[in-house]
Amino acid sequence: MTILSKLTKSIGSASTKASRKFNVAAAAAVKPEGLFNPAPQEENSRPVVPVFWTGESAIPFEKFQVDCSKFDMQKIVVNTNTSGTHSANDIQIDHDFHETKVLIDQMSAVFNEVGALQLINTGLVDFDEMEKLSKTVSGKGMWYEGGANLRGYLEKNVYDTGAPRHADLHYHHEMAYVKESTKWLAFLCEHAPKDPEKGATFIADNVKTTDDLMSTNFGQKLKEKGLCYIRKLPDLKYFKDNNLDSSIVYNYWQTSMGTDDMDEAVEVANRMGLDVEWEESPIFGRYMVTKFYVSAFEYCPYTDRNLLYASLADDYMWFDTWPGVMDLPHWERPLKLNFGDDEVMTREEKQEFVDVYDRHGVPIWWKKGDIAVICNFRTAHGRPQYGLEDDEKRELGVVLGETFSRVGDLPDKW
Repeated sequence: MTILSKLTKSIGSASTKASRKFNVAAAAAVKPEGLFNPAPQEENSRPVVPVFWTGESAIPFEKFQVDCSKFDMQKIVVNTNTSGTHSANDIQIDHDFHETKVLIDQMSAVFNEVGALQLINTGLVDFDEMEKLSKTVSGKGMWYEGGANLRGYLEKNVYDTGAPRHADLHYHHEMAYVKESTKWLAFLCEHAPKDPEKGATFIADNVKTTDDLMSTNFGQKLKEKGLCYIRKLPDLKYFKDNNLDSSIVYNYWQTSMGTDDMDEAVEVANRMGLDVEWEESPIFGRYMVTKFYVSAFEYCPYTDRNLLYASLADDYMWFDTWPGVMDLPHWERPLKLNFGDDEVMTREEKQEFVDVYDRHGVPIWWKKGDIAVICNFRTAHGRPQYGLEDDEKRELGVVLGETFSRVGDLPDKW
């Protein structure tokens, strides 16, 4: 890793929304140096719109759903605090209750076979209960360090999904853009719209997706060249000092790296395998730019083969429908995905990248108390934008699972 420079805070930057918009317009004429080839103005940045599935689930629902109505859930997930309230420590799984082992065995069997599990009709009402049950499938959670987007806590070890409902979230593998990734993740539904098909999460069968992709020239190109993930993280202090509109920020380097110190932030990034540059933007002032060079594939221990572990979610097109950020010129958006030799993908290649996941999509329709546990190797996940009535809520918590160090693709596992 080489730090090109450490920049001091920029001066004369916008301090109101009106002046910010002027800067955004002015930035469209500014060519950033060193990050792009060809120049960003020459790219075809017309949106690539995901559709998420064909209308028929790539995995039959009965293969990954477990109906919990046949279990006595109040005896499996127990609140040990008799006062009527509880903390996370008061919620326990009763492993001595005979039905507990039956449920956990069924959950594990489905997860191991399919790579995805949805618990329905659980009767659970809050994140503490759902988190404890989700972790009976796979081990301990992880600290969300180095993540691209800005997430907050809902409960201990439970994060919100960190994305506006008006945005399409392309299929992606969680934490694919850093050295330490996660083996699995869980979604916990505390509130759902009246229509379960509204606000659905989608997963893609990644085994089928990989097979489909590798039959194309684009797939072979990804195998040969790998990928470069570029992330741009603005300075939280700069935004506060200048009273700037935070709607154009995906995440700050301070919140992503868990420190206010630049040197420590670089050390955190380096531990995750990231190269770091400090650069200056006409909109963001000083910001941290990270680059991660890695295979587009990852060896999957469940299937004993290399599977696709990348998607267009790590390109600026992720923000085509993201309020605030979508108004930025595409080269000022927080993400960029190039080939591993820094070649820029064509729009046709990006369309192919989206289509291959969409052809193998599976909807997860939400009801209160539902839990979905998904393998980060064997599935990708995303969701389309959705609307809500005044009396509706959609609230999902996220549990990030056990970490692993990425090895990329293995030469004898194709």
